[in-house]
Amino acid sequence: MSHNLVQLRRHRGELRGDDNALQHLKRVMEERREITPADVAAVARATHQPEAAVFGVATYYGDLGTRRRGRTRVKVCKGTACFASCGDASVRWMEDALGLPVDGLSDDGEVSLETVYCLGLCHAGPSVAVEGRVYGGLTPALARSLAADLAHAPGLVPAEQTLPRFEAHGGPAIVLERLCLGIDATRLDAAVAHHAFEGLALALSQRTPSEIIAEVERSQLRGRGGAGFPTATKWKLAAGHASRAEEAFIVCNADEGDPGSYIDKHLMERDPFAVLEGVAIAGYAVGATKGFVYVRSEYPGAAPALRRAVEAARASGWLGARIRGSAFSFDIEVVEGAGSYVCGEETALLRSIEGLRGMVTARPPYPAENGLFGRPTVVNNVETLACLGWIARHGGDAYAALGVGKSRGTKVLSLNERFVRPGMYEVPFGVPLRQVLEGPGGGLREGRPIKAVQIGGPLGGVLPSSLLDAPVGFEELDAVGALLGHGGIVAWDDTVDARDIAEHLFEFCDAESCGKCFPCRIGGRRGLEIAKRLKQPRESAAVEADLALLADLGETMKLGSLCAHGGAIPIPIATLMQHFGDEMRGGAR
Repeated sequence: MSHNLVQLRRHRGELRGDDNALQHLKRVMEERREITPADVAAVARATHQPEAAVFGVATYYGDLGTRRRGRTRVKVCKGTACFASCGDASVRWMEDALGLPVDGLSDDGEVSLETVYCLGLCHAGPSVAVEGRVYGGLTPALARSLAADLAHAPGLVPAEQTLPRFEAHGGPAIVLERLCLGIDATRLDAAVAHHAFEGLALALSQRTPSEIIAEVERSQLRGRGGAGFPTATKWKLAAGHASRAEEAFIVCNADEGDPGSYIDKHLMERDPFAVLEGVAIAGYAVGATKGFVYVRSEYPGAAPALRRAVEAARASGWLGARIRGSAFSFDIEVVEGAGSYVCGEETALLRSIEGLRGMVTARPPYPAENGLFGRPTVVNNVETLACLGWIARHGGDAYAALGVGKSRGTKVLSLNERFVRPGMYEVPFGVPLRQVLEGPGGGLREGRPIKAVQIGGPLGGVLPSSLLDAPVGFEELDAVGALLGHGGIVAWDDTVDARDIAEHLFEFCDAESCGKCFPCRIGGRRGLEIAKRLKQPRESAAVEADLALLADLGETMKLGSLCAHGGAIPIPIATLMQHFGDEMRGGAR
């Protein structure tokens, strides 16, 4: 049905991301805090869709739903960085302070309590959000203070006043070019004074689209969203299809849902013109007619910052018709999601922009041929796009001169709150991971030893301290069972139980599964049940049987899941069993 709905919208000329069932439902939820059958019927009429399709959207996303929510929605973070900070204690703190269970609603209907996976405050957790205001450093006392005055949150520090460090080590600041300078790069004049849009200007005045693609190919830039696919290869495929299509799109995947990663968040909020310039350069190279930035709703400051930047860029001629007097016309629309980790997968993201449930679609066809609204589409991650201005200015060879093996250029790594100096550190590929964690990161707080590190989000392998000398790189980390992913790093000290990590990861997998394929939908729940059993005192034979069952389950999920959410969760579980096997057997008698 979703394909037919997209075709219908296309024939009606409705190729916008702000006027569809999802966005209508978001507005209903914001205004009335519940979605009724009458609302579903009204949205169905307004968007020319069956009520069943609209109901499917209303019940799919975390921000929506038919259950009544409070006028004040309190969301406490259960992401991996907050889990590393305090386990799930922060959830209990808020439950006790508000006198509400998770998913509970106060008697007067004014306050509700929810959980969310990652608010992007991983450097200052545990964190909580109140109606779009995010606070870090939560404690039991601060939870009580917040509950007593939700409007003013006395004693809590807002996220915008809790910035991480922005530093480059061992090479140039490419992605963090303006953030490292400490300037207000949200102002167009300040950003332009420090090289914003210079790369786009050079591309439009001195390079053909094919020459830009060739430059990116020389740079050997690979996607920073997790898969590491060569950017130029994707562009060439899309450009070929775009040349035969009425229109084509560039989509910036800003649904940075990996707990522990907050790189994209600060690029969007603190240097939005770097992102917009990258989208425009990609559009020029591919022959696209419009760009979209899909932002996760868990970052409440990101979409407004980007929209302000789009307006400023448009007013100054960097977006819109005949950009800076050239023949290239291109504009960008910012679309906010509604709470779904799986929407970070590119096909699910495209469905969400179309206003549908953000569920994964089997490939082929790939988005480069048949993407957004059935048109050729390039989907690139925020950090990938933020590299393009520098590459256009300095050349692909200069970028490729940095790095190791097939991983060229630099990578930003974000460190969680457990470190002495949590922050965003840009380093050339090839730098040993330990050098970043113990150098700029300063090691763990209170001088505690690093017991385990997960890099690349909840689907990345968990490494023991003995493997932290591995170089930062796609293949290099893969060789030791890890995953580069977004570059988010979560470390645990020697007080953590490996079984607690396993339970947390399966709980995340179960909660965020889109439900489309049964290996993930059922496998995540079965894995959570096994992880909980491993923590109970039982006979050794029963524990070994569960570990064998867990290994079999992982193989089924890896081979049978439609996307990496179910297909990659076996990676961290397998590494926990490999490196912390005795601890995983800790319940055996």
